[in-house]
Amino acid sequence: MKIQYSKSRVFLNGALGAAFAIFGALKAFEGTAGFIHYVQLILGILMVGSFFLERKFGYLSIEDGILTKYSLRKRSISLSTINRIQSLPGRIKLTSPETNFSINTSVIDKESIKDLYRVLGSLELESQKNPFIGWCRAISSEGW
Repeated sequence: MKIQYSKSRVFLNGALGAAFAIFGALKAFEGTAGFIHYVQLILGILMVGSFFLERKFGYLSIEDGILTKYSLRKRSISLSTINRIQSLPGRIKLTSPETNFSINTSVIDKESIKDLYRVLGSLELESQKNPFIGWCRAISSEGW
């Protein structure tokens, strides 16, 4: 299951990246480009690359009981090793004996966040250590 970035974030990165790359390339091909235009071209290309990577991989993936976060470096945590979940404003913190794992909820698509809450709510933890336990019950009773 993929937890996607919000569509507005992805397309804003793509549109801004394309604009930066086009304007930087026009100045470079025109022959009047300065240092700042080459930086603009490189940043535009990086933003367009980010657009394609975010579309392909998403923010998180959950497969075979492993939660993987795609960012500058790929990080993973096994769902079975999680012993505490904290819901903080704008993020979720997953704690296991060997690592802490933070998820930024403000960049996640509204539909995908429900899937994430359902998966986290289904983890077998004590009720005071899992604030999403009600999501698992609510979604399963609605017929999801």
